[in-house]
Amino acid sequence: QAFLHYVLALAGDPQGNDALFEDRSSLGVYGEAFLALAMHLYQAGDPRIDTLLSDLNNAAVPSATGNHWEEKTADESGWNSNLRTTAIVLYAMVQLDPGDSLNASAVRWLMANRSLGYWHSTQETTWSILALAEWLQATQELETHYPYAIGINGNLWQDGLFDRSNLSDPIRFSMPVETLAGGASQFLVLTRGAGTGNLYYTAFMTVTLPVVSVQAQDRGIIVSRDYFRLDDPKHPVTQIGVGNLVRVRLTVVASSDLYHVVLDDPLPAGLEAIDSSLAGNVAVPTVYTAQDFDTTGWAWWFFDHQEVRDDKIVLSASYLPAGTYVYTYLARASSAGTFNVIPASASEFYFPDVSGRSSGSLFIVTP
Repeated sequence: QAFLHYVLALAGDPQGNDALFEDRSSLGVYGEAFLALAMHLYQAGDPRIDTLLSDLNNAAVPSATGNHWEEKTADESGWNSNLRTTAIVLYAMVQLDPGDSLNASAVRWLMANRSLGYWHSTQETTWSILALAEWLQATQELETHYPYAIGINGNLWQDGLFDRSNLSDPIRFSMPVETLAGGASQFLVLTRGAGTGNLYYTAFMTVTLPVVSVQAQDRGIIVSRDYFRLDDPKHPVTQIGVGNLVRVRLTVVASSDLYHVVLDDPLPAGLEAIDSSLAGNVAVPTVYTAQDFDTTGWAWWFFDHQEVRDDKIVLSASYLPAGTYVYTYLARASSAGTFNVIPASASEFYFPDVSGRSSGSLFIVTP
């Protein structure tokens, strides 16, 4: 309904905005965006537009990959998705409040959540392109021209100039951790000079620790891993005899929708993975029991690709809705000894700062 009001306003025939505003609680998130656009076309200074923009700001869902918007209820008949909603909200906000800090973050989220360079549907693609075109115009991205400099702990690290000639060429560089000042705070400074365009950057640090010292970490994804005897799915074990099978249970909790997720589960050197019976079965079961959970896990069908390697199991999912996922597989104890167990880890492939890992541990295989 709000979309029709927007179309009528584009045609110079706004109708019913007052009544729809009073009943805005019945609108979805993208409906409020269309209503704000319709009211802006009818009367740009209408103070109620600020109320709608405030509603949109409050509805934003933050994450390390950027801000996006989610609908409370699905609108399959309108071909809607959370990505389409985000594109429509961005399309509205860039026109109505181009200086809002949420805009750049939403652009980042839209660009991250593509598959092979494109969005999942014609609706998502259309509205994303419209929103990004508005963003390019508002920020003068194609006219980028500014100097930049990057410093670490008071020393110049890199400097240069961004302009049309290198606009699509990202600059990547790294520094060994041992060159940083030990036992002190580290200062990374990014600056840009005057000019048009935006400076986009991502910074993260990778360090290596003794495996038993590594604690579980939640940066948008919670990951845990346990080993069980086949006859006892309730009590985790840390050792087993040579030749016996263990059931490995991986649990992933996504606090928000995730895209292009990769889950790595390194195996202790004394264990060998066995191809799971789930490898070729990605259909949602029609009947599910408590025993099914113990033996196969839950919502494993979202992981649409599995690789059994010599040293680890790798799972991937193009899309994981917010929720809890449990994946299990079998491994055989092949060699006796005490082995380090590297943490299982999960991350968004294109934004590895959205990640999580289990804790490190030891696993014993007795003779």
